Parts: sequence; structure tokens; C-alpha cells
Amino acid sequence: MTYTSSTDALRHLMRSQEKRAYIVKISPKDNTLSNGVEYCYVGIKCKDGTNYSVQAYGKEAIGLHEEATMIATRPIIPVSPTI
Repeated sequence: MTYTSSTDALRHLMRSQEKRAYIVKISPKDNTLSNGVEYCYVGIKCKDGTNYSVQAYGKEAIGLHEEATMIATRPIIPVSPTI
């Protein structure tokens, strides 16, 4: 599958009902490579045992870090099934 951005890929993985994924690692905020380019890495683990990594560079890295942090820190709200 092709994604338009790293945040699009992250959202797709996190919303995928068959994968049931959670974020296990987010690189530090304002992380830069030795050449000065901003970089973000997000590690994702799925309940079925598969692991994914989503990476971004430059301005896209800032957006990926913000999205991953928001997803990882949002409260989990239990939902009871309707009868």
C-alpha cells in the first residue's frame, strides 16, 4: 500500500482493526541527524506480533512526532458493547 505521508501511514496502522497496534517507541522531539536534517522514528507493535517502523525527515518529521505523541498519550476510554 502507498501512503501520501508518514502521518498517513501511522494513522492507517493505528486505525486498522485487524492489526490492533500500539506505539512502543517515539524518537526524541527535535531529533536531528548529523547533517542537521530533522528526523523522527515511530516504532509500532501489533497484537499479531508484527512490528512496523514509520520514519520521516525534515518538516514531515515534526508532524509525525506530534501525531505519534498525541496518539500515544490519548486516554484509553473503555467502550462497553451494546446489547
